[in-house]
Amino acid sequence: MIFAETEKTELKQKLTDGLPKAIVAFLNTDGGTIYIGVNDDGSVCGVTNLDEILKKIADILGDHILPDPRSYVELGTKFVEQKHIIEIKVLKGEGLYYIKKYGRSAQGCFIRIGSTTRSMSEEQINILHNKYLDSKVRITEIPGRIKNPTFQYLKLLLTEKGFTINEATFAENFYLLTKDGEYNRMAELLSDKNDVSIKVVRFKGKSKADGIALRNEYGEKCLVVAMKQAFDYCADVINETHISFTKGIRNDQPLFDRNSFREVWFNACLHNNWADGTPPAVYIYSDRMEIISTGGIPLNLSKEDFFRGVSKPVNEELAQIFIRLDLMEQTGSGIPLVIEHYGKNVFEFLDFFLRVTIPFAFEIENEDFPKTSQRLPKEIPEVAQKTFEAICSDPYATIAELSLKVGLSDRSIKTHIALLKEGKIIRRIGGKTHGHWEIIFQDEDSK
Repeated sequence: MIFAETEKTELKQKLTDGLPKAIVAFLNTDGGTIYIGVNDDGSVCGVTNLDEILKKIADILGDHILPDPRSYVELGTKFVEQKHIIEIKVLKGEGLYYIKKYGRSAQGCFIRIGSTTRSMSEEQINILHNKYLDSKVRITEIPGRIKNPTFQYLKLLLTEKGFTINEATFAENFYLLTKDGEYNRMAELLSDKNDVSIKVVRFKGKSKADGIALRNEYGEKCLVVAMKQAFDYCADVINETHISFTKGIRNDQPLFDRNSFREVWFNACLHNNWADGTPPAVYIYSDRMEIISTGGIPLNLSKEDFFRGVSKPVNEELAQIFIRLDLMEQTGSGIPLVIEHYGKNVFEFLDFFLRVTIPFAFEIENEDFPKTSQRLPKEIPEVAQKTFEAICSDPYATIAELSLKVGLSDRSIKTHIALLKEGKIIRRIGGKTHGHWEIIFQDEDSK
């Protein structure tokens, strides 16, 4: 057996006062293993008073570290090169761990950086502590702000998957109520109308400083519908294909891998910290796509487990609904699929955010997108202008939503849409439920 100190391995010749620090550091970072009886160079020196040292370590775990870490620490021994050594396996803990004597201070809180144990700064302590508190807030326990929500979108999606809807028990069966019987935050997210808005922003170049080319917002409706609409736009509109021929053989090169993006985006929507109200977003640059979600990696999940595909949803009840709608699997194959295509470096774990950067296969050019200031041809009645502008601002808006935006009846909106279609101003892509409008007209000023 070869020993070497790494980010996940600590070697100690003998039991020292530094052991509690090492255990706390692994608990606060990504877990690891501590070997006692091994020199810094990896050679085995062994321990002689085995039982006495094991008892002292057990006392350290029970009396000197808070919160109680014993559920996350496995204490054992190995016999290597005819010598006994002690093996302490430490998992990533659920919260901020510290040495009891010093409390939540730089003297008591530690993290693992590379192969060293370092004191945490006050800022790091506050960040980790607040993140731990946020993770304890469940969206099924937070009262929603909508008193009488409706769920026609959700019921339709479930019915399409073969589920029978029992109106009397619907809210209870799908975890939409708090313990007090009020509609909860998850009910708000899944209701037909809410204030949640998912942004897909396309920038003109490789940075935000280059300016915004297009901003789409999908929201104020059932999260599942908005999430799928944002996905359809990115996967069907942005994901263009380059076609080339080599020795007469056609090669199709998509901008990015559709399945990988699907896994990243749906997971971002599922694992997002919806308790603080900040939705995930997609930022599209000329050379890459960034998917941002709040909350970061779950506290009870190490990076190693995350990359292996171990799933511990932040929002467990929402995950159950996603599974019923075939939006995710329980096999844990999503993250490994992304890693297979793009590697681990596309994942960036920030204090309160998780950012996934999907590189493009080729650089996309900035296009002229339809602007709501466009003037329609003279043959199109002036009254249809507002409907056209509303469609430009939200190509996924329903008739009812356009009616609210424009302030006209559903019948009038349908009449305007018919005129716009006849004038080859817009066309419909997809069906009534999940389709969207595509602008095919541009005035002279926008060309």
